[in-house]
Order: sequence, then structure tokens, then C-alpha cells
Amino acid sequence: MTQPKSQCAACKHFRSAFSVTPPRETSFCSAFPDGIPDRVYANGVDHRQPVEGDHGVRWESNGDEFPEYALTA
Repeated sequence: MTQPKSQCAACKHFRSAFSVTPPRETSFCSAFPDGIPDRVYANGVDHRQPVEGDHGVRWESNGDEFPEYALTA
């Protein structure tokens, strides 16, 4: 079974765990510099809305619209 894509992949603040040297254990972003919470990464919440602990940083387009697949999680 394929894991659904995360809304995070379409956000300009997203950084893969492998985008830094040395690689980190989890992906991170400006909102969650210590690691993206599972409920956000797994599309359990729409991060265009406030999420506790996001430091006021919300989902912003990396050039694409908010992904429809994130709305069906």
C-alpha cells in the first residue's frame, strides 16, 4: 500500500530530513523546526489553519495550489 502524499511536500517551508547534512531523523519546516507532527504530515489537519506549536507559520505554496489529496485525509 502506498502512503498518501503529505500537504507538506507542496509547502515552501518544507525541508526533507535528507536535505541537510548530516541527514535528520525527521522532516522539518519553519513552523516545526524540531520535526513536523505526524498529524500535520499525515494530512490529519489542514495547515492553512493555525496548528498548536506552529509559531504562526502556515502552509504556503511552493508554486502550486493547496493539494486536493490533503483534503481527503
